[in-house]
Amino acid sequence: MTNVTFSGDPAISPNIPPPMRRTRTAVDTKATRVISVTHYLPYICALQKRSEGEGSSPGSATSTPGSGPLHPHDNESTLSSDVAGPAASADADQYVWSFSRRRGHTAMYAGIRSLQADNPESVHIGSIGQYVDADGQRRYPDLLPESLRNHLREVFVQDKQCIPVFLPKKQAYGHYEGYCKSDLWPLLHYIPWDNVADPRKNVSYWNDYLAVNQVYAQAVLDTYREGDIIWIHDYHLLLVPQLLRQALPGATIGFFLHAPFPSSELFRALPRRKEILEGLLGASEIGFQTYSYSRHFISSCTRVLGLESTPKGVDYHGGLVPVGIFPIGIDVESVQASRSKPAVGVKMKLIQEMYAGKKIIIGRDKLDEVTGIVQKFKAFEKFLEKYPEWRDRVVLIQVTSPPKTESPRLESRVSELVTRINSTYGSLEFTPIHHHSAFLDRDEYYALLNIAALGLITSVRDGMNTTSHEFVVCQQERHSPLILSEFTGTASSLSAAILVNPWDYVGVADAIHEALSMSEEDKLTKHTQLYNYVVSHDAKFWVRSFLNEICSSELAAEMSHVTSGLDVDLTVAQYRRAARRLICLDYDGTLSPIVKNPSDALPPPAMLDALATLTANPANSIWVVSGRDQAFLEQHLGHLPKLGLSAEHGCFIKAPGGQWTNFTENLDLSWKADVLQIFKYYEERTPGSLVEVKKCAVTWHYRNADPEYGVFQANECQNHLENNVVSKLPVEILVGKKNLEVRPKAINKGEIVKRLWAAQDNCGFVFCAGDDKTDEDMFRALRKIQLKLTDDRKNGIFNVTVGSNLKKTMASWHVPETEDIVNCLVELAAAEKQEDTRIN
Repeated sequence: MTNVTFSGDPAISPNIPPPMRRTRTAVDTKATRVISVTHYLPYICALQKRSEGEGSSPGSATSTPGSGPLHPHDNESTLSSDVAGPAASADADQYVWSFSRRRGHTAMYAGIRSLQADNPESVHIGSIGQYVDADGQRRYPDLLPESLRNHLREVFVQDKQCIPVFLPKKQAYGHYEGYCKSDLWPLLHYIPWDNVADPRKNVSYWNDYLAVNQVYAQAVLDTYREGDIIWIHDYHLLLVPQLLRQALPGATIGFFLHAPFPSSELFRALPRRKEILEGLLGASEIGFQTYSYSRHFISSCTRVLGLESTPKGVDYHGGLVPVGIFPIGIDVESVQASRSKPAVGVKMKLIQEMYAGKKIIIGRDKLDEVTGIVQKFKAFEKFLEKYPEWRDRVVLIQVTSPPKTESPRLESRVSELVTRINSTYGSLEFTPIHHHSAFLDRDEYYALLNIAALGLITSVRDGMNTTSHEFVVCQQERHSPLILSEFTGTASSLSAAILVNPWDYVGVADAIHEALSMSEEDKLTKHTQLYNYVVSHDAKFWVRSFLNEICSSELAAEMSHVTSGLDVDLTVAQYRRAARRLICLDYDGTLSPIVKNPSDALPPPAMLDALATLTANPANSIWVVSGRDQAFLEQHLGHLPKLGLSAEHGCFIKAPGGQWTNFTENLDLSWKADVLQIFKYYEERTPGSLVEVKKCAVTWHYRNADPEYGVFQANECQNHLENNVVSKLPVEILVGKKNLEVRPKAINKGEIVKRLWAAQDNCGFVFCAGDDKTDEDMFRALRKIQLKLTDDRKNGIFNVTVGSNLKKTMASWHVPETEDIVNCLVELAAAEKQEDTRIN
């Protein structure tokens, strides 16, 4: 069994191999095994005393068919007592497990059930949370006897296609109530932290969050088979993708975030921001509800991690991590069946009699800050004030389910608003707001959705809000309109709804009036559009869309030009065979990582030691061919007397033991003044950027500028240069990593490599490494040389690019990171030392 651990802290290892793509044209969910991973399993477990005469087979269990909880408090909210229950030391034969559906996340669970229905091999991994003991008390599974735990596991596997995760009390609390609800949930929903938390608790909560993610990752590893698709859900498990990527480099791992993803300006406030982002980037595909959420995530990766990105994904560790948009849907068939039950018809009749002659506005929300209940009541109050003709003709029935974490202040505000509105606009016979602050019977809920004259959702921030979908399905007869907050994830999909800003109370009041006054023809038109969308984009469609996109991404990667990963063993073997060798190395991004401040890009000690060993052999010609100026190369590499140096992309060259030669001394460099003027113009208008004037080139760096604005300004600057300088003068623009450089056209790194090759006699090994477009000149020159060689000498040339295996390059090999180039040099140096030892 493979054990999952993080290597160090920060938790994510810096040397994660890029995912190895497996070609699939599309997902056949009947043939493909999908491992779905969620925080909780969709069931509440309860122990019951076995009745006399009842069988005792290992898998015996009962299921409560309805969706109501076995225990009224079905939220995982507070720590239960440590006192053992009556089953703590009992034999498993004395008890039977029973199950009921867990409230919440019905759309997600419906999608997962569809996968399990298609393929009995598909499994669902999640925590049981707290179970209900035989005495009716909720307890964590810490004290649950191993026999009962094993019995429960068997029942889940055999009857539910589920694999339970048992979390100890302290870890479960620190993970969910601690880090998830104290740090992540407020941040994701744009709620500022109330105060600075106790640092000791923060560390403890993070450790619990990390430990729980490791438990889930291990559970996946224990059941994973080659070819499975792993699908991880929501913010409780943000680290699991990278944990699994470490153990399963070739696995197909999907992640879907059901919550919003905040703006990068807000996300950057999270102390563990890097670990969270890198945890997500272990996935093969990352899904979000809306485009804005995906855009915020990509922007955070760019700003926090400094990664290159496009609207389609993020370049991470040598591979592209695709990012997609997949709005979730509901189980339409289930809703249709539930709303049509006879018991619902009975409830409808009772409610209609109770509110005879009144138009019912329905709202259903959880009692927390983001659902906008306060905003809804204030807007309704404004509606009654502004449109007095609707008084005594409209009732707002607000169903508010209890929160997972109590909020007395919010409860008090809501209660005060209801009291004030009812006392102002109500009477002894009638109150305009009926506030039901408890879980609602499912039949009553569907009865309300069936007869409502208006659906009102005013969330101030919501991942999706599928209540709107359920309302649309239930309005097939009445065609009542829907008012929807523009801050819900659903707003971008349900465009036929009346979209409102929940903080604009007058605007919401006007929308209520408009909806209640809408003609039957307009109602039908809007409802038809909404209904067609909801029915066609249900939970099954959401599942198929996400899984098919993973396959499409894999197929696109297979069909594109993929540069092979460097075979270090082959490289060392060719090095050993050759009598003479040429090694040409770029500096920034190849020997040293790209850093924000160029002066901080210091050569790694391991690299210097390897170069010292390699240059000591007279049969080796080792060169650093860099865009850096002479002074920098002399300062950091000049102490290696047998190392050749080339500065400013080939404009200057210094042979070992020689002096600098200037290849541009006979060139006209008067153009530098015009280029410098243009670069200065953009430097003044791009905070964080700077201009570097070299002897033969001028470079504008924007690495420290705002990432998005810097790219915009670079494109503008490049267009300016192409129209006013490049078209008239013998110069060219080099587009580097976060910089633009203008240099003489006649000189580049490729010309230097040609000279170095020509100076070699019977060279049997060439190792050339670089990372950006300036290094493509070297690769191109060596490719042309390679065409003229015999097969045995062709195999001795290694063009290696640092970065994604999907980027367009003339190189034949790639490595993800600069550390890989350094490690390869270390291996070559080790081979050199072994050869010296053998000879001596």
